Amino acid sequence: MALALAGGVALAAAIVLPFALGAGGETPPGVASAATVAGTAAAAEVVHADSAGADAAPEAAEEAPPARPTVWRVSRLADDPSVALIDGVIARRPLLSALSAAGLPHGEAQRVAHSLDDVRDVDRFGQKDSFTIARDKATGRVVAYEIASSPSDVWQAHEEALADGTSKLVARKLDLPSERVRVKKALVVGSDLRASFTEAGLAPVEDMLSMLDDALEGHAELADIRAGARLRLVATQERVDGASARWASLDAVEYFPASSSAPPVRVYYLGGDDDRPRERRGWFDSRGRQPYHGGWRSPVPLARIASRFNPHRMHPVLHVVMPHNGVDFASPVGAPVYATASGVVQSAGNGGPCGNMVEIAHPGGITSVYCHLSRFAAGLHPGQHVEGRQLIAYVGQTGRVTGPHLHFGIKKNGVFIDPMTLRLDGVRVVPRGRREEFDRLRTALDGELDSIPLPAPGGAAAPDAPESSETFFEEAP
Repeated sequence: MALALAGGVALAAAIVLPFALGAGGETPPGVASAATVAGTAAAAEVVHADSAGADAAPEAAEEAPPARPTVWRVSRLADDPSVALIDGVIARRPLLSALSAAGLPHGEAQRVAHSLDDVRDVDRFGQKDSFTIARDKATGRVVAYEIASSPSDVWQAHEEALADGTSKLVARKLDLPSERVRVKKALVVGSDLRASFTEAGLAPVEDMLSMLDDALEGHAELADIRAGARLRLVATQERVDGASARWASLDAVEYFPASSSAPPVRVYYLGGDDDRPRERRGWFDSRGRQPYHGGWRSPVPLARIASRFNPHRMHPVLHVVMPHNGVDFASPVGAPVYATASGVVQSAGNGGPCGNMVEIAHPGGITSVYCHLSRFAAGLHPGQHVEGRQLIAYVGQTGRVTGPHLHFGIKKNGVFIDPMTLRLDGVRVVPRGRREEFDRLRTALDGELDSIPLPAPGGAAAPDAPESSETFFEEAP
């Protein structure tokens, strides 16, 4: 027993020195950081946090590798044959319950909780809060531990010798160095979107995809980014203790659809005070436009309206006065068409002069009608429930028509009404007071995007769509 105790004291002493140096001393050569990481960003440019302004992109700098970690971490003890490490997630459970479930004896779990209680609340933990416990294999005692609420919020403890010859766990919050890094990436999308982002070094992938979804909102849907599409991204990543920790922001995106005939889209994030109204910040395209959601979604995002609802319109083919019971959206053959709102498919088939047609019933006696489609989404059938913005078909020029477009109609209790009387999606523009700021931001971010080598197209690209005509008129059913 005395020998085991002596071994435990020696182990504790071995931990004390690097723990004491952890506040600012450098880690010995060859020691890897154990900061929580989800990925690293290769070919990144270092930008200090105090210089990453919202409207000033950093100048190009020589690429720098991730900084060496400077703070001692408990995971270093994984190389010590006398120590066993236990990792786990607290997941909003009581700390004692989480530690006991991980196999830590009750007495040792209490030692951990009592020491942590000196420096933080031990009753409140988040879903992703985690722990790493280091135990002496010979004695079973906890000699060090870490509790992490985020990559930068980490509490660490180690055994400290007392005057009476015993030892206790002493905890403190780590002072972890952090910096912001500019990341510029280009990638070709493969068959698996998430795998493509992981291979490109853009982890944490779910966080990046969430920001990308916001950036391309109104321009493209993540579900429609197919193999062969290409992306160029400018983002800002936060690194903690020399390792990538989280995405601080996505700043600019250039999206090249898989179809070579579809134009690329560039969007830029115009930030600022979070107290500003939504319409004064957010993602804008190169023309300063920002799509927004209405109660009813536009079936073809950002498409130009070629012909409006008009009960007294002169028909362009028959040359007689005939009502135009809907709105024509100019778009090339093959462009995706989405359900304007959730509902149930009433029909999907030949609509006569309307060509290939889909009708969807919505609550409140409203039916949406989609005409002149080239084809339907795979598996679409009457009786199927669809969500708003769900892919239902593709733009075409079937039926009695003079050019490719989508004819979109709305019926209320069986009577056609003007679709524009519904609160459809729309487009905002950069507020007048921020246009000079946006111009400067766009110029700087254009320079960064242009500096990223664009990979050659890959994957199975979609066939080219024919050029669309400027005449888009036809009759609804």
